[in-house]
Amino acid sequence: MKVLWFANTPSHFSAAGSAYNGGGWVSALEDEISPRVELAVAFVTRSPLGEITKAQVHSRPGHKVNWACEKQHGVTYYPVFNGYDRSRTDRFLTLLRGDERQTFDLVESFISIVEDFKPDIIQVFGSEHAFGLVAEHTDVPVILHIQGIVNPYFKDFLPPGVSWRRWLLDRLSPAEILHKCYIRRRWQSACAREERILRHIRHYLGRTRWDHAEVLKYNAGAQIHEGGEIMRQPFYEADIDAISDIPARLSLVTTISEPTYKGFDLVLRTAQLLKEKYAIPFEWKVFGNVDPGFFERITGIRTAAVGVTLAGVAGPEELVQAIAKASMYVHPSYIDNSPNGVCEAQLLGAAVVATRVGGLPSLIQDGETGFLVRKGNAEDMAERIVAMYRNKELLRRVGHNARRTALQRHDRERIADELMSLYQQLAVRPS
Repeated sequence: MKVLWFANTPSHFSAAGSAYNGGGWVSALEDEISPRVELAVAFVTRSPLGEITKAQVHSRPGHKVNWACEKQHGVTYYPVFNGYDRSRTDRFLTLLRGDERQTFDLVESFISIVEDFKPDIIQVFGSEHAFGLVAEHTDVPVILHIQGIVNPYFKDFLPPGVSWRRWLLDRLSPAEILHKCYIRRRWQSACAREERILRHIRHYLGRTRWDHAEVLKYNAGAQIHEGGEIMRQPFYEADIDAISDIPARLSLVTTISEPTYKGFDLVLRTAQLLKEKYAIPFEWKVFGNVDPGFFERITGIRTAAVGVTLAGVAGPEELVQAIAKASMYVHPSYIDNSPNGVCEAQLLGAAVVATRVGGLPSLIQDGETGFLVRKGNAEDMAERIVAMYRNKELLRRVGHNARRTALQRHDRERIADELMSLYQQLAVRPS
């Protein structure tokens, strides 16, 4: 059986990018699936193909998108170079004219890749990019693996009480204002494109009640199949007994990324309460590509002044050590579906405090495998953190329950078996 993936990450393609920000689970799934099928992975890159591959480049005169085909360790990779929006002028033109031409060129390349590989099944990871539009141009069965869903994310893009005007004019730099206008325009375009994708594709892989409900808003006839995710290998292999011990000093860990809906302002407001209201000595490490400036300005709270340390982007081994040695893991998002950070923390037996948003209630049984607090409510979050810190037995019980549940939820062999079964089921049906 030949299976073609369209993914937001290069997975195991050796020369391209990293597995930061969610890509690690795609490469982990590749490890399980590639021995069972003839697999190809197509992905979009901003690196010119001459820099990342020696394979022949398929290009057309006058077009800014081209692609190549290279086989590595038994998997065929299709890097697709997107030459649009590489300069400030390009982004300004996209802001004025939209990105229809860019989308058209990308989809033409995706169709060419389908024709070149001739798959029996196509699996698209995520609805936020143009990959899913390929379903309009092929009779090959297409499965869309839901990740985040752009439309509700865009509705919660800004922290509560922050207007688009406040965000756009945060700094009175013409270049920065134009860049933010461009970002907003691209999100609006992605929302419209996602609606088109969700209305057209019939088969979906989902893992939370929330993503099921969101898909059905756009496509009442959608067939949604349960589909788990395999986490990064070090989170399964960690010797929890050797490295985990609840520290005497309150120690918090968060992994986060730069979008405003990820809730770094809630981290700052919660940390200020822990310091000033509860007067508990603590440390809070925040891993990821966070630029604190905007969040400090809207809250009036300086990151360093409230005991928060920005630890930068870390590899899985460093994260394993940090999370396993922390008192608890904190997830502050204003919207999320099935955040891998929470899932990986649960695999390590961490007690998780998270906001009750999106798909998180499908991951956390409140009071049993973690704790859920009101969205954006720093008082709730600080109060729950303090209550858990003062009850070490509760921390241990919740962490143990979370690990047991997560090991079942993210069982690698079961997830791969179920996905293969779905491939076989759909491959024999007409699209």
